Amino acid sequence: MANTKINATGWYQKVLRIFTRSKTPIASLILLYVLMIVIFASFSPHYLTVGNFRSIFNNLARFGILSAGITIVMIGGGFDLSIGSAMGLIGTICAVIMLQFPFVPVGVVMVIAALVGCFLGLINGVIITKIGINPIITTLGTLAIFRGVAFFWAHLNVRIYSRVWDAVGRTFIAGTIPLTTVYIVVIFVILALVLKFTRFGRNLYTIGGNEYLAKLAGIKVDRTKIASYVISGLFAGLAAIVLTSQLGSGRPEYGSGAELEVLTIVVLGGVTVGGGKGNFLGTFIALVIIGSISNGLVLLDVPIFLRMVVKGGLLVLAVSIDALRNRKRLQLY
Repeated sequence: MANTKINATGWYQKVLRIFTRSKTPIASLILLYVLMIVIFASFSPHYLTVGNFRSIFNNLARFGILSAGITIVMIGGGFDLSIGSAMGLIGTICAVIMLQFPFVPVGVVMVIAALVGCFLGLINGVIITKIGINPIITTLGTLAIFRGVAFFWAHLNVRIYSRVWDAVGRTFIAGTIPLTTVYIVVIFVILALVLKFTRFGRNLYTIGGNEYLAKLAGIKVDRTKIASYVISGLFAGLAAIVLTSQLGSGRPEYGSGAELEVLTIVVLGGVTVGGGKGNFLGTFIALVIIGSISNGLVLLDVPIFLRMVVKGGLLVLAVSIDALRNRKRLQLY
């Protein structure tokens, strides 16, 4: 029994080593994705079909857009658990406005969604930086507040009757490529360029790496961190637009559990929990992997409680990988 336990531990460590050899394990993520495709394709003949992959990428939209904002926040050393509730609240507000004020143009409603998202992010950023409350505690509190306000705003399902709004999340290019996938690619490319070529991006990495040294270097830490939360709120607003478009309605409970999904994506993609490390290529590959796993579990008719176990296990694995990377980095000094 002792030897069996040692061997099992050895295999576990070998698996983790595959993902901890590089700062952002792009090659390891691609290897994991290929392995996952082989496994699911062997169990379901419907997995490797054009229609199924179209469904996978169309369903990536809301988590992909949310992941963009969380990547920015976490690179700067922050944390945001309120994104799912913010998305639900904003989607509900948009649906109610379109129902009660049908004369308001769709474009104006979209601008309102973006502005409300920025305001919610601003609330988080100001509380965290100016009052000094831990970001996990702060966003856990605002998670409950945003969800409660959403239920106050609308208790029931609010249908949306707008062809323009529906087209935002349901359009396919050439009948195959979801327009929502184009949104994700454009957003990720723009933010990757911002991180690499702007002062804001460089400051964000510096703050995430060592906030004290960033202050000594003259970086406006509070302003930069507030901006990162505002960006996260903005993308919660954009994700709400896409989600309500795809579902044709707004409900207060939309976005419940999104925090778990998005956090798993971002950490698995190589963004360090403590901040200072990460990029959008890793986040994008992890997004595709998590979306494909969710789709495969549905195709195999896996019970929902087991799907929750798998997602929770993936989060634990991602955080374990991140912890081992940090431990190896500290051993170098």
